Amino acid sequence: MDSARRTGFVLSWLGLVSPALLPAMAAHPCQSCHAKEVAGYSRSSMAHSLRRAGNEPQGSFATADAKTKFTIHVDGGATWQRMERGGEVSEYSVSYVIGSGAHASGYLMQIGDHLFQSPVCYYPTRHAYDLAPGYEKLPDPDFTRPVTQACLLCHSGSLNRYQPPVFAEESISCERCHGPAQEHLKRPVPGSIVNPAKLPAAARDSVCEQCHLAGVLRVLNPAKSFADFHAGQPLEEVFTIYTAAAPGGDFKVISHSEQLALSVCARNSQSRLWCGTCHDPHAKPVRAAEYYASRCRSCHAGKLAKSHPANRDCVSCHMPRRAARDGGHSVFTDHRIARRPQPQNGNPPEGELAPWRRPAPAFEQRNLALAVTNAGIERRSPPEIVRGYRLLTEVQKSLPDDIDVLNALGTALLLGKEPREALRAFERVLQLTPDNPISEQNVGMAWNAAGQLDKAAAHLERCLDLDPLLLPAATTLMNVYRQQGDTAKESALAGRIRKAMNGAP
Repeated sequence: MDSARRTGFVLSWLGLVSPALLPAMAAHPCQSCHAKEVAGYSRSSMAHSLRRAGNEPQGSFATADAKTKFTIHVDGGATWQRMERGGEVSEYSVSYVIGSGAHASGYLMQIGDHLFQSPVCYYPTRHAYDLAPGYEKLPDPDFTRPVTQACLLCHSGSLNRYQPPVFAEESISCERCHGPAQEHLKRPVPGSIVNPAKLPAAARDSVCEQCHLAGVLRVLNPAKSFADFHAGQPLEEVFTIYTAAAPGGDFKVISHSEQLALSVCARNSQSRLWCGTCHDPHAKPVRAAEYYASRCRSCHAGKLAKSHPANRDCVSCHMPRRAARDGGHSVFTDHRIARRPQPQNGNPPEGELAPWRRPAPAFEQRNLALAVTNAGIERRSPPEIVRGYRLLTEVQKSLPDDIDVLNALGTALLLGKEPREALRAFERVLQLTPDNPISEQNVGMAWNAAGQLDKAAAHLERCLDLDPLLLPAATTLMNVYRQQGDTAKESALAGRIRKAMNGAP
């Protein structure tokens, strides 16, 4: 799994308003007509999803190999995270805190107009800091992992470069589930805004799946971005989620929809059972066990054995909390609603990639080809990459200028040690997207792999002119300078990146 993918998992399961933001919720345009719903939502985990950093808990920890130490301290009203490893020291102030704090709190650092994820996570049940999920097996965890648009639905200008404001709203807003509100504000009557419960099943479930179904990866339709999805439409109008469910179901954090679909309850409901059957985002239950038991009895009343009295806590037996393979130091509710839950030993191997729901026929082969190729690239699986490449070559015949297809072909060829062939794809993308730093980076890396260092340097320099903190390009360019014997340029670029990462202009 690549760094952006890990970041997506982390930011998703953390549950993208702190008490400080409650006054803003009270002033929300929905408040005047929907005071009860706004007040109830303000107490939910979703409303406590993102906030600016304040005085966070202080502490320290070392990695398992004791090579890296992290210290978290407060100074001047800001929270700072310091990393020490082998004489190297870096320190950043925390810009944003991600997560309600129920499971964990993650952190984002804003450096200029770029966002990076911190490797540090706070686990409230342990009252301690530790590595964030996805960092545990890395030999040198640091602050250089980019936060991409796939992780945050923001205004992205490059890999992790954002136009201000970075976040349109600091928390999950009403519009995330109810769609654009302009027409409803002009004409506040039923039907002028989305009510998820009244949507067809695919569009209804998409409202929840946009955050609660990660799958293996997501493939955008041509010319779409993740920010194009709006409540009221099926996800497949914007992107396709591909899953690879193991036999019996693998237990991961952001797989609530997969887990629920495996349950007998969901399978026998003819699509009537959905997240909203049990979860009311506008009202956090005061007595959770009783509330969820009442939801179970709404379907099972009169059908339960004498061993299940009316006041029985259904969830603790049939939906136990357990560790997930990608959950770090937290436990999560198992939504498979098993009659007799069994302990899960190890992580079963994943199955074949399949779309959660099929995309439009025009995109079906394209999206599958991209899914197989990109999954193979992330897993460094040659058989998957070869299979995906063959699928892509067929797709490209009818979509010769599809940017995502060309980039996937180029990356597969580059990994297959065919840089000259990769250049054909990457240079065509650069023609289609001039002044795009990622496109310049890809061409530069292909020329580097082909041994043409001068051409590689020209494209990578152009890339960094467009985006000075595109770190993969900077690393490759320093290596190019080293191969050319130009230690002065290498040293100057290293210093420039250090200054930029420290927030210097």
